[in-house]
Amino acid sequence: MTNPYIQGILFMAASLAISASIGFACWKRRSSPGAGALSAFICGILIWSFGLGMNILPLGQDWETFWTAVAFLGTAIIPPAWLIFALQYSGKEHIVTPTTVTFIAAIPAVSVALAFTGVIPPGEIVSGQAYGIFLGYVYLTIMASILLIVSMLFDAPAVYRQQIGLVLMGALIPWVATLSPAAEAGTALPFIIMLAVLSVFAGAFRFHLFGDMPVLKERLLNGLTDGILVLDPAYRIVEINRRGEEIIGKTAPSILNKPAAEIINRFPELIAGYNGDEERTYIRSIKQSGGGLQHYELRIAPVTDRRSRTIGHTLIVRDISQLKQTEDALVSAHTKLSILSEITQHDIKNHLGVIRGYAGLLVDITPEGSDERVYTERIISASEMIDEQIAIARDYQSLGVKAPVWQGVEAVARQSARIVRFNNIGLSIDLGRLEVYADPLFGKVFYNLFENAVRHGGGVTAIRIGFTPAGEGGILWIEDDGKGVDPDLKGKLFARNVGKNTGLGLFLIREILMITGIAIRETGEAGKGARFEIVVPAGGYRYADAGAEQ
Repeated sequence: MTNPYIQGILFMAASLAISASIGFACWKRRSSPGAGALSAFICGILIWSFGLGMNILPLGQDWETFWTAVAFLGTAIIPPAWLIFALQYSGKEHIVTPTTVTFIAAIPAVSVALAFTGVIPPGEIVSGQAYGIFLGYVYLTIMASILLIVSMLFDAPAVYRQQIGLVLMGALIPWVATLSPAAEAGTALPFIIMLAVLSVFAGAFRFHLFGDMPVLKERLLNGLTDGILVLDPAYRIVEINRRGEEIIGKTAPSILNKPAAEIINRFPELIAGYNGDEERTYIRSIKQSGGGLQHYELRIAPVTDRRSRTIGHTLIVRDISQLKQTEDALVSAHTKLSILSEITQHDIKNHLGVIRGYAGLLVDITPEGSDERVYTERIISASEMIDEQIAIARDYQSLGVKAPVWQGVEAVARQSARIVRFNNIGLSIDLGRLEVYADPLFGKVFYNLFENAVRHGGGVTAIRIGFTPAGEGGILWIEDDGKGVDPDLKGKLFARNVGKNTGLGLFLIREILMITGIAIRETGEAGKGARFEIVVPAGGYRYADAGAEQ
């Protein structure tokens, strides 16, 4: 048969080893709120269980008295340590001052001092009037601690409840067991203690007790400049930070557990279109009491558990009024510059018209082949070049001013194909009802490509346009049957000031497409024709009849 003392000691040793490892792990995290107090709590459990465990052994009366006092020391450490932990864990760590700690620990400290100095007879350490006073303190302390954690359990968002529940269970196990008949059996106590420590272990490591403590709200959420609201699945407010209170104009106690629609004006309208499955962002302007507008960005997203079930929602409210004011100021400045630019361009074009008119008269009266005739023709050519550069500058000035839109590609291409028809070049388009999300200047892309083919294609007779899906995106291609592109130019074809005339046409094409993340490249073969491939990213094209983005 197994010796019951040996069995009890082995069980005790295993329990103490687990408790010690958890206590050490908590001590290493002592900079986190509550970790130091929890390690002291586990230390008290170690001393208590070790003292009672040693009493299992038949060591004699003197040793029994000594180990009883040791167990009493552990019992005296546990209540104040647990109350301090509960205060820190529940977000009331500002209460834990040296004065408060001294007050909380006064009765246990005096009781231990009296026990070890012999003022309290050994027989009264676990019974008698002195023990009754101490026991009353213990239960009052534990009840206060448990009430703090229970209040958190009911008020906390679902994301914290498993964590808090495990902490609460770890607190209750030793005290429920102490009142039960199991506490009378010395060998049952290590098992009870081990259950308590393992419960706290699960909270500390499985649910990252000191990484995701609710008390961190004070240090993290309240330090943010955005309003943060945590909503339950029924859109009731279960958590809000200080900035959120300022934006809404109400304090947390007055709005917690209330429907967001009762607290936030026009809440259903603010999140219209949100189905709880994916994040949505909205820009809303709210009229203030003074008559001005306050602009907010609202971002709402689901909170899911490990099984991808929605357990709530986060609503982030960001005040973008200053950003909006800056944006309005930039728009105003751009409008003024555009007006000035248009006036300047108009005046320059008028003067260019005068220059070309007089130069034309000079050509008519100047002998053909003379130096004067050559100089005059160069003046006319230079004025035409300036006119083209003004047109490109006007287009570039409008780039990105208006928001991108979905555009039917075939319609845009045909509207830009006047130069193709004028030069009797065949145009074949096979796109169906393809639409591309691009800048409103998207038509300039086709116009410049068509003009490039007419001017530099070398006898182009046909142009074909098609589309090929590629991965999640697609390739819109435009090819001709001309002489193609010089291989030496391919690598720098879309750079500024490359090519003949202004050297800005293909550069402008690239800039227009880049607004919505579209790229362009030339992949034709010299001697067989040019082929421009417009690479449309995922989500950048759709078919109008399908009504869905690709």
